Amino acid sequence: MRDKMLTLARKYDFEEEHSLQDERLALRLFDETARVGLHRMNETPPDGEKALTPREILSCAAILHDIGYTEGYEDHHKTAYRLITGEKIPGVSKRDLNLIALVARYHRGATADPARHEALASLSSKDQRMVTQLGAILRFADGLDRSHTDAVRDLRVTLDGSRLVVALDPGTNDEEERLAGQKKARWFESVFGVRVDLR
Repeated sequence: MRDKMLTLARKYDFEEEHSLQDERLALRLFDETARVGLHRMNETPPDGEKALTPREILSCAAILHDIGYTEGYEDHHKTAYRLITGEKIPGVSKRDLNLIALVARYHRGATADPARHEALASLSSKDQRMVTQLGAILRFADGLDRSHTDAVRDLRVTLDGSRLVVALDPGTNDEEERLAGQKKARWFESVFGVRVDLR
């Protein structure tokens, strides 16, 4: 599946290093926050459906989130949504493609709001919650590669009450990532009910 997403992203001449770094950091955030019990997104598709897991949806969205640059920076998140939903990818259901597109769309701009976004409102409450959580994770991860220099090699989280401590490795020469990460973590904090403390 990942290879199909990379092929699609290359069609739009995406910034590969940045997108793969965002994917790596987003998946680390997903795994680490699951480990400390911050979310319990089910890894198995319901009722034996041939559907992507939430982690796979996040991976795909991270790879594709900036393909909207093909039409310019302005509203590139909305452009990415339109481009992704306009594709037909063998082995990917229309539902999953829509989920991927929505998560990619929310990496910046407005937060997920069913009252304002018809595509989100059309989803089940479970899928709306998943898109919101994955979108918040991707937005946070995107902030952690603000300079597009792969300054953050790894991260580890600990949960102390309502404080989520996110330790960045190596923890040096990453001031731009820390500032942008803290800013882009605001929605994440709201969604997961924690205060992010970047270390």
